[in-house]
Amino acid sequence: MAKMRAVEVRQPGGPFELVEREVPEPGPEKIRIKVQACGICHSDSYTKDGLVPGIQYPRIPGHEVIGVVDALGANVRGWTAGQRVGIGWHGGNCGYCGACRHGDAFACETETPAKLAFKTVAIARGQDKAPLAR
Repeated sequence: MAKMRAVEVRQPGGPFELVEREVPEPGPEKIRIKVQACGICHSDSYTKDGLVPGIQYPRIPGHEVIGVVDALGANVRGWTAGQRVGIGWHGGNCGYCGACRHGDAFACETETPAKLAFKTVAIARGQDKAPLAR
């Protein structure tokens, strides 16, 4: 199986460590993204320091990503391999409606409460919006 590099935290309060892992296959209704750039924000420092209750380690921080779709799981609709995408942190949006597909997840047409959890949603910018930086 192919390998990838990632930076992880193995335990609460542990250091960032560069590791090699197998490239995962996307499950049903999931896409795999080859990450080209990843932002680390303050919430990631909470994860590193062990301040988020109930999460499991090891943990790979970073949830603000730009990349290219490189694999599709079963029953994926609306995404294609090679498509440039951006991922942000927002809970409860569908990722498929017009607002979500145009980068406006805050205005999701079918939003449901996130139930005290966040999910990562892939958002592809539409043709009527400015393209993502290259």
